[in-house]
Amino acid sequence: MTEKVTQVKLSYGRCAVSPKFFEDFYDDFMDSSPLIRARFENTDMEAQRALLRHGLSHLIMYAAGSHAAGMKVDRLADSHAKGKLDIQPWMYRHWIESLIRTVPRHDKKANAQLLSVWKEMIQMGVDKMISAH
Repeated sequence: MTEKVTQVKLSYGRCAVSPKFFEDFYDDFMDSSPLIRARFENTDMEAQRALLRHGLSHLIMYAAGSHAAGMKVDRLADSHAKGKLDIQPWMYRHWIESLIRTVPRHDKKANAQLLSVWKEMIQMGVDKMISAH
């Protein structure tokens, strides 16, 4: 797993320094469903992009086995659960698909194998979040 973690961390680093990575992700994500777009109508997108920056780091570290990141993912799951933000389980599929479409636009070293590793690692935390719904 450590090689996969390293690959995704490096890829995420290349994406995170790209000025439009987080903006492009949210554009893609909101374009994936009118119901998803509606969730962001009154959202401070600059703050939301900052939350995504940290959330992705936590999801990657959670997949790497970090206990501290696991606690952060638990908090994310709680805030996204029914009765709070109520993020529906189907929305996570769109979220992952948008991420996988956005990464190669900002990481010129991304290929099919790396994107598969990204999906595998992110899915671990997303599964935890869905189970808390």
